[in-house]
Formats: sequence, structure tokens, C-alpha cells
Amino acid sequence: MKANTLIDNSSTEEAITSLDLWENLSEVDNLGYTVIPPCKVADEKTKNTILDKILEIAEAKTGNSLDLSLNSSAGNYKALPQTESQFILFSLLFADKIFEKWLQNPVVVALSSYLLNDQAQLSSMSSFIKWKGKNYKDSMGLHADTQPSPNGLLPSQWADACNSVYCLTDYTEDDGALAVVPKSHKICRQPKQDDFNDKDVVPVEAEAGSLIFWHGNLWHGAYPKKTDGLRINLTTFMTHRRIKTQENIKDKITSDMLKRNPSKQFARLVGLNDSNGYGENGPDMNGIINYGTEDQMKRFTFNVKDL
Repeated sequence: MKANTLIDNSSTEEAITSLDLWENLSEVDNLGYTVIPPCKVADEKTKNTILDKILEIAEAKTGNSLDLSLNSSAGNYKALPQTESQFILFSLLFADKIFEKWLQNPVVVALSSYLLNDQAQLSSMSSFIKWKGKNYKDSMGLHADTQPSPNGLLPSQWADACNSVYCLTDYTEDDGALAVVPKSHKICRQPKQDDFNDKDVVPVEAEAGSLIFWHGNLWHGAYPKKTDGLRINLTTFMTHRRIKTQENIKDKITSDMLKRNPSKQFARLVGLNDSNGYGENGPDMNGIINYGTEDQMKRFTFNVKDL
């Protein structure tokens, strides 16, 4: 399942080596998930800035005053899906510059690039805010993030998706941690109702500041939060460039965002090297010309610049 057997990912491999992530990728390959400690992910200031911004956004949307030690509610916020003890903030990339910076976090980019053949594209950036309650009921909301093929199967020889959670508060079983079925990414299909067996499910516990990263095929959900207070994360869902994104990202990228983030890496992560979704005038190839990867160029038997 190692994606780099398909194309040369030398720059990605160099980043993984410098970030000391090979053991983590081995865990993803074997178990379907891994936990990267805070010291490798980001400094305390970055964590606190992101947490404060998410709380600010949540307060504006719900009309509530949020306290990490107290339970809450969705208040005036009506976005779906939400449960009696959780709501989700969507489209955070466009909410503040800090999220543009987070998208380029070296650990997130290196792991996602490795799994997705250097063709990783942001599908959605969101925050799950959760408090004491039953949440997903008995089955823990078990699912895989990868969209199934027409025959209902998930890819077995490559990855179409990967996900990560930046833990902005501690993740413990009682605090509503991520729930996973280890090695389920190798089953290569979505779980069915009769697949659920709580003996197969384990909590992924991690201290605040950690990053939990997993293969898109992994069966996962979440434990109910049994303690008072808020569990908050920042979720960065990545898919291969050919997969339709969850959020409408490419069309909302502004020139100011590109000025703040001038790298080709950022442009590719937000899908600017994707010419699909065009209108009556046909595709605009400038994105591929300006930001296309070497792998993309191999698709053409002609010079794209001649179009």
C-alpha cells in the first residue's frame, strides 16, 4: 500500500526523513493510523492561536459564550450535521490566515503527500466541537472517509484519501476520543451495521497538541464524551487531486490568499492545478501551466502551453 511505489516522491521522502516520520508511516501502513507528538507538530503558540480562533468563530455562530471546562450547545448555529452534543464548523480555510498557514504544516503535508502520491488536495477543513452526551449512539458513527467505487469497494493498491485531527484539547476515551478499528483499512470497504463490535474498537488517546493521522480506508468514529467541558479539534481532510472535494475551495481562492501564500505547494493543495469544473468556454489551462505537477504533465502528448 505504499504510494511511493507508483511515482518518484524523492522530495516528500526527504521531508519525511527530516521530520522523523518514517515510523509513523509504518504505523499507518500496518494499523491504519498514527499519533504524532506535539513536539513534532507545532509550537504551543500555534496551538493556542488556532484554539482561540476556533472558539471565537464558534461563539459568533452559536451566540454562546464558550468555556473549555463547561458543556455547551449549538445555540443559533444550524449547520448540519450536528447531534445533541456536537456541532461542526466548516470551511475554516477561509475563516482566518492562521488556517492558510496550517494547511502548509510540514507534518500534514509530508504525510498526506506520501500517501497520495504528491497529488494531495484539501477536501475540507473543519472543527468538531463536542461536549458531554451520547453523540453517535452505540455504533460510535463508524465509517471510512474514502468514497467507495461503483462496486462498493475501496482502493486496495493506493490511497484516495487521508485525514488528520489536530488535537486542541486532550483526547482520552472518557473525553470522547477518536475510535478506530485497527487494520480495518486493509478490508477495503465501508463498514456495515453488523460489522460493529465494540471489542474491535480502540480509543486513540493523545495529549493536546498532538496530530492523529489516518488512512482514508480506516474504520473510525468517536467515543461519547463522559466528562464535562469541550473537546475541540482541527480536522484536515485530504483527497487525491482527481477526487471531488467536500468543500468548494478552488473557486473561492482569492488573489490576496495567493499573495500571502505564493508557493506552488499552496496552489496545488487548494486545487488550482485542476482544470475541471469549467464552463462554456472550456477549461482554463493556466492552473496546470503554472502549478501542474510532473505527474500531471505526463498525461499530455503535447505541450500544454501551445493550447
